[in-house]
Amino acid sequence: MENSKKILEFNLQRTIPAPLTEVFFDGWLDPKIPGNPWNAAEKFLLDPKVDGLFFWALKGTSHYGRTVVERPTRIQHTWVSPKTLRESLDSRMAWFQEDQLRT
Repeated sequence: MENSKKILEFNLQRTIPAPLTEVFFDGWLDPKIPGNPWNAAEKFLLDPKVDGLFFWALKGTSHYGRTVVERPTRIQHTWVSPKTLRESLDSRMAWFQEDQLRT
């Protein structure tokens, strides 16, 4: 049986009435703020820069990867864990001011 890879792509948009830098830095990168993926971590290390590393342990499972941060509008990271079958996933998020959005 041949292993085939599937590509899933999601595009989600949401308008948040807050300054861009507040949403990006405080809302996403600070593990103390509830609601972001890092908040539930048992152990968390993050170096938010180009080619920085992150490590995140949740329910005994380790996740790790590399980050790319373009302040204040984009964060991208690769993601590896036992759940990804040790293959790297690519996750990208971009923040725009409302007047910069294309319709």
